[in-house]
Amino acid sequence: MRNLLTLLFIQLLGLITSTAFCQVLIVGEIKDQKKEPLPYANIGIKGGKLGAVSTLDGKFSISIPDSLRNDTLTFRSIGFKDKSYVINTLLNKKDLEVILEDKVTSLAEVRITNTKLKQYKLGITGRTPMISIPGRSYQKNDVLEQARILHLKKPAKIINANIFLLSQSKKEVSVRLNFYAVENGMPGKRLVEKSIIRKSILDKGWFRIDLKDEDIFLDEDFVVSFEFLPSTQQAIFFAAKIGAADSFLRSSSLGVWRKNAVGGCSIFVTAER
Repeated sequence: MRNLLTLLFIQLLGLITSTAFCQVLIVGEIKDQKKEPLPYANIGIKGGKLGAVSTLDGKFSISIPDSLRNDTLTFRSIGFKDKSYVINTLLNKKDLEVILEDKVTSLAEVRITNTKLKQYKLGITGRTPMISIPGRSYQKNDVLEQARILHLKKPAKIINANIFLLSQSKKEVSVRLNFYAVENGMPGKRLVEKSIIRKSILDKGWFRIDLKDEDIFLDEDFVVSFEFLPSTQQAIFFAAKIGAADSFLRSSSLGVWRKNAVGGCSIFVTAER
């Protein structure tokens, strides 16, 4: 009798465990209104720790715990309107096709002047030796994003953006540069609807993205972020400076931003005005 009860208990425990860790797989493709695939689109639960990024041909797959089936999955791509679905409504769909609509945006006014323009640096141009900020994405097919708030006194053109890397795996990575508004002291809505992606070998030192030909003009405080797209890199280490505030990190698409506790990430931009 005791052996029978023990066996029943083990079976019940296994059932509970398997239910708790049950995953649902959602597979599909993200396209624009012309049915062209959208690469590097962000997929995730807003404010959650679960996300993914579409491949170059717009395809995606994401595993979601059964406990989150009543949450909302959001699809986002630069230059397009977000589209959201309750996860429950996607479970029985095969070959899911998500169509994103174009977002209407207004271009910043560009002023031509005879005044000689000056360049200056905004942000953290140095670092504290032996201090680093480690980061990695929660999922292998998701993003890692490092960001900093920068303060503008006058409207300016952004010439380049820079971040100091301590990792040197010599592997190629793809990095997307983003510009966000500052909302309640945190990164907010997107300011620049441009997909600025650069590929480079991950090496120690300043990683620079040239923006001279991108015509990015800003007239308010902003957040600049370096979004490391999915790669074989397990973790990335960033240089930091003790006492430097306004530095943030997130480890999933559409996830929660959290402040860097150790120090501020070494990030700066060159601006011209």
